[in-house]
Amino acid sequence: MSYLKFIIIGILFFTFSSCKNEKTEFSINSFRKLPKEIEGCTCIFSKTEKDYEQKEYVFASNFDSIAFVSINNKIIKLKLKSRVCKPNTVENEDYTCKYETEEYKVTIEIKADKTKKDADESWWNKGVISIENKNGEKVTQEFIGESGC
Repeated sequence: MSYLKFIIIGILFFTFSSCKNEKTEFSINSFRKLPKEIEGCTCIFSKTEKDYEQKEYVFASNFDSIAFVSINNKIIKLKLKSRVCKPNTVENEDYTCKYETEEYKVTIEIKADKTKKDADESWWNKGVISIENKNGEKVTQEFIGESGC
C-alpha cells in the first residue's frame, strides 16, 4: 500500500512540475557595429561613458523612425510609435520615445545631461531604457550618450 502511495505522489509531482509556467529571461546587451540605417542625425547610447568611448552601444536611433537594441545578443530593429516632450522643455532636452516590434515594447526616457559640454550640433543625454517582452517581463538599463547631427 505504501508503495502505491509513492507511485501516486511521483505521478502528481511530475504532472504539476511539467505544468509550471517557465519564464523567458532576456537581457539588454551592448553591440559594437552600428547598423547601416543609422547615419546622419542620430542618438547613440551606452551603459557607461567608458563603454561609449569604446564604442559599445545599447541603443542607436535615427531621428526619423527606427532604432536598434541588442536583446540576448541579437540586434533588434524597432519602429518609433511616439515621441513626447516634457512640458516646458526644449524639444531635444527631455523627452520619451516609445518603440515596438511584435515581441517587444521599448521606452526610452531621455534627459539632457548639462554636466557635459555640447558640440555645435550635438548634445549629451542620460536616461533609462525599458524593454518589455510580450509575456510582460521587463528589464531596464541606465544609459549615457550623445544625440545630434
